[in-house]
Amino acid sequence: FFTCECVLKMFALRHYYFTIGWNIFDFVVVILSIVGMFLAEIIEKYFVSPTLFRVIRLARIGRILRLIKGAKGIRTLLFALMMSLPALFNIGLLLFLVMFIFSIFGMSNFAYVKHEAGIDDMFNFETFGNSMICLFQITTSAGWDGLLLPILNRPPDCDLDKEHPGSGFKGDCGNPSVGIFFFV
Repeated sequence: FFTCECVLKMFALRHYYFTIGWNIFDFVVVILSIVGMFLAEIIEKYFVSPTLFRVIRLARIGRILRLIKGAKGIRTLLFALMMSLPALFNIGLLLFLVMFIFSIFGMSNFAYVKHEAGIDDMFNFETFGNSMICLFQITTSAGWDGLLLPILNRPPDCDLDKEHPGSGFKGDCGNPSVGIFFFV
């Protein structure tokens, strides 16, 4: 329905269609919905579930605001949100950069820590992906203490002479001073 409305308006108004802000909003929502429909199956088959496209489809709710003429406050709020999106994107990139650096740091210091408490096959610092998952868990304060506990291990709770094939690293003990710095 939205696609038909968009096409009819574009046919009727021609290039003037893009001079109205709400028409541009409608056009973006329709294009993202069409792209989401085509890519949803491909992404679901080969990569991850299409949750992002479902979130983008929520933008259709913004179309309702066109019908409400008295919603000046909500329009102002949405306009402020739209204007702050570039800054939010930059903040997201900065957060990713910090998490990337700390993920590499965690891999180099805690990759061979003994699996116990919060560190297991999924939550560990052995691979970059798992390290990012652990950092996300730490940032949300969800079980960070379970991740910290094995890092604080010292002998006799761990083995200093344990061999790790494929690397020159020995032992499965953590480093308490580096661990506390990392978590703070």
